[in-house]
Amino acid sequence: MDEYSIESKQEKIYHKKTKEYFSEVVTSYRDGSYRSSVVMLWSVAVCDLLFKVKHMVDMYSDTIAESILDEVKAMQSANERSSDWEIKLVELVKEKTAIIDISDFENLMHLQRQRHLSAHPVLTQGYELHRPNRETVRALIRNTLDGVLIKPPIYTRQIFQEFINDISASSAVLIDKEKLKKYLESKYLSRIDINVEMSLFRSLWKLVFRVQNEECEKNRAINYWALEIIYERSYEKILTDIESDKDYYANIANSGTPATFLIYFLSRKPVIHTALNDAAKMIIAHICENNSSSRCLCYFLKESIEQHCDDLIGWIVSDAYPTLQDSDISSLINMSDSPEWSLLSKKILNSYYATSVDYDDADTRFYKAIRDYIKDYDQEALTDFMVKAQNNSQTYDRRGAKYDHRLIKERCDEVLGEDFDYLEYRTFIRSTE
Repeated sequence: MDEYSIESKQEKIYHKKTKEYFSEVVTSYRDGSYRSSVVMLWSVAVCDLLFKVKHMVDMYSDTIAESILDEVKAMQSANERSSDWEIKLVELVKEKTAIIDISDFENLMHLQRQRHLSAHPVLTQGYELHRPNRETVRALIRNTLDGVLIKPPIYTRQIFQEFINDISASSAVLIDKEKLKKYLESKYLSRIDINVEMSLFRSLWKLVFRVQNEECEKNRAINYWALEIIYERSYEKILTDIESDKDYYANIANSGTPATFLIYFLSRKPVIHTALNDAAKMIIAHICENNSSSRCLCYFLKESIEQHCDDLIGWIVSDAYPTLQDSDISSLINMSDSPEWSLLSKKILNSYYATSVDYDDADTRFYKAIRDYIKDYDQEALTDFMVKAQNNSQTYDRRGAKYDHRLIKERCDEVLGEDFDYLEYRTFIRSTE
């Protein structure tokens, strides 16, 4: 049984005038006036395309849409009696915009032929006018609704430049990912098909993870959010595209902020690393080896998160003596929401604090790497902290330890109980007194 409802689809028609005109198509169809219905349907489809192209010009100053209107107007002026401009409009919309694809175009051409037969006295062998049947007209209406009328205005091939210019200009308002997501879905992503969405993702990949200039640096964060939002909407299609065009996605920077953003992205979407080719993986390994921020997040290169933890602790306590930025610490803590990583990340930060080389360094490291996370410490993380902190006089002998380590002791009382035996941790306990 055909469950398709013309009436419900009619309510989804984007343009108000189109919806008004389309009601005449439906009235003729219901009355059995199938020739009239087909003739009007073609006119409605042509008008709707004009409305959409004009919308692009008025709202976005789209030069490609403007060129389509100019060409159509020139054809009309050259021969006011000819309707050739109608077919030319459909062809230009197919070639230069994302409003209709090849299947929509073929359906419109079929409608135009049916319209021609219905509007002109083309007699059959029985000397009767062409009269399309109910099933044919219903199919034409359905294809035109789905392929053209219910679609909102979609942008031309200039969409990417318009897209990034828009979000750059709006960055003062779009201050976090959720706000940007709502904005993009309302203004762009709900109006484009998957092919246009893929084109946006590919262009953003290059802009965020490859290009280095002043403008890119200024907008890299918001462009990254946009890339991540699109990935989360269409990740299966994007993974397929990466696997089928590995050379394109291997075109990435090997240093600088583009490289840092890439590693952050892979730490959040590690399946992408699997889909990349060996050339890209070599660049990624190089980045992680030579950049502290990236090294903290490159667990996707390791056999397990336990191995990643061990490697980071080995690096932190080595002669390399790395300094972690605030963003590194935050990213490290939030790399995974698993209980296992919650403990492992705290062991890493405990080691970072415990390798402080002087009192000032210990003050800074406790403040940045420990203090804000104490409330989440469990028994194992607490005992790990006490062991490591009491093995370095720069942590337990400093003046600030009396206050800082008391915070740890208070958490110990909550988790371990006031009767806990601190005999093994007496150096730590003395630092709180």
